[in-house]
Amino acid sequence: MTTARARAYSKLRNAIFSGAFKPGYQLKEEELADQLDVSRTPVRQAIRSLADEGLVDIKSNRRSYVADINETQFEEIFDMLLFLEGYSAGLSAPNLPESAIEELRELNDKMSKTYAPADNQKFLALNSQFHKIIHKYSGSQKVHELLMRIIDIPDNLFLKFNQIPDWHNAQSVIEHKLIIEALASGDTQFTTMQMRAHTESVRHAFRQLWHSGENK
Repeated sequence: MTTARARAYSKLRNAIFSGAFKPGYQLKEEELADQLDVSRTPVRQAIRSLADEGLVDIKSNRRSYVADINETQFEEIFDMLLFLEGYSAGLSAPNLPESAIEELRELNDKMSKTYAPADNQKFLALNSQFHKIIHKYSGSQKVHELLMRIIDIPDNLFLKFNQIPDWHNAQSVIEHKLIIEALASGDTQFTTMQMRAHTESVRHAFRQLWHSGENK
């Protein structure tokens, strides 16, 4: 049976991704509880879960807003990803079982089928799974905790621009294949290099959204 918390989480997340609640929108527990026909407790729990995913900002005054991001924050987060993802992937390389390698191949194959027509939300969801599987095997709880706070920044950028640079999706799949090959080799340094190159490539693609005329 679906819990009230799960229903609230699903409906709030869908409202955020559908654009009904845009970046900067204040999430008021009492109003949302009335709209969702649940008590305030599952709404509060759902908001906290969304905050853990980086989709909601909970301020010091306890007010909650759909997360927004500026260009400086974008660059800072990608600076952190560049180091953390590369480092974590390198740690994971000697530890991934063959079953995980095969799962990564299957996910990447599914991503390659989201191009025409472009299904950006599906691509983002599969991409998130792909990266999280890799980092699951790093063996470092602290690195994993830090990464999980910022790993889904593409979701935040999708909310901000209502698009992703989907012309880059095919390139991401190619880069994922190189990462998989590096992981399968068990070579820490090679895997770190491939992941860092991919992270920088994704940053470059998203950077163009900030500088495109339609988003100025």
